[in-house]
Amino acid sequence: MSKISELIWKDVTGENESNRVSFIVRINSLVMCFYFMVFMAVFGIYGRLPIVGTCFLCFCAYAFSVYLTYKDHNGRALIVYAAVTIIWMLRFVVQWGWECSIQHFVFVLLLLVFVGNYASETVKFLMSFGVLGVRTLLYAIHVNFKPLEEIPYSISLLFQIINILTIFCSMVVILSIFSKDKMETEAKLSSYNRKLKAMSEHDSLTKLPNRRSVISGTIDNIMNGACPNGVCIAIGDIDFFKNVNDTYGHEAGDEVLKQLAAVCSEYMEAHGVAARWGGEEFMFVFNNENLDQAGMAANALLSKIRAMTVKWKDVEINVTMTIGVADVNTFISGSVTEEEIDDRFSEAVSAADKKLYMGKAGGRNTVVV
Repeated sequence: MSKISELIWKDVTGENESNRVSFIVRINSLVMCFYFMVFMAVFGIYGRLPIVGTCFLCFCAYAFSVYLTYKDHNGRALIVYAAVTIIWMLRFVVQWGWECSIQHFVFVLLLLVFVGNYASETVKFLMSFGVLGVRTLLYAIHVNFKPLEEIPYSISLLFQIINILTIFCSMVVILSIFSKDKMETEAKLSSYNRKLKAMSEHDSLTKLPNRRSVISGTIDNIMNGACPNGVCIAIGDIDFFKNVNDTYGHEAGDEVLKQLAAVCSEYMEAHGVAARWGGEEFMFVFNNENLDQAGMAANALLSKIRAMTVKWKDVEINVTMTIGVADVNTFISGSVTEEEIDDRFSEAVSAADKKLYMGKAGGRNTVVV
């Protein structure tokens, strides 16, 4: 059974289409193959050999349609499926009239028009009128011509049962595959959008939030009232980072940035967030902490940075950082807008930058509050 299932659900290899059309046409053609096998058996029992021959030809045509789906000729397979369906509907209505209920297969064709191909909406609309034309033609034949033979009640009942089951199965196959395909497509799109969002908000090297992300997140926290004790930011710059690149190469410099980012990110989880500000500069946002608390936290972070050692090939690289800490003025009377918070954030960045350069001028490897 597993091999049969694998054969039925074998993927197509077309570059510009999903597997939906292939599966829909293939499985519906297989359903029709089984349908005509049943009728060959029924009419064989009744000794209706000419009808058995017609059913056999239809069986072969639908089998050919199945074959085409494995050759990535889904459009041709759909054409064969539709053409054969129309031909045998006409043949059966001429033979037995309206009571054979064959005409209801036009609803399967209508579904295939909209979910079984990749034509434009205009073309699908025109094709749907073609299906309506087929339905009208069948009814016109029924109204204007007597069937070649009256269908016995037992045969009519058998027709009704088999046709209802077959049409139901075909429509379920079409709708379930279409629904599954749409859900998978939406899931892939959602996952892709999440990846794009993560890429747009994070630095590709260190995986830390980038400048835009940290500013937006901090403004949201302040606007939501999540930081009643205030918000402080710090700008940290790796001391003599150019010497690392010049001495050991840029790959060593990238490794320093990645390992330093991991240390900073882990430490800042309890205080706020660490972000890549640009180059060898990092930003640290201390949520719900005043300037004294942020200063103490920044000194503790610097101690961890001093203690870390980056192993690169056969050397060990020690790293220090100079950090400037400033307060974001969130205690504003009255209502406040995002633009006002953004302005105060920018002011805090400028203040932290000035303190950073004070620390650089004072000998580096320090925190200036």
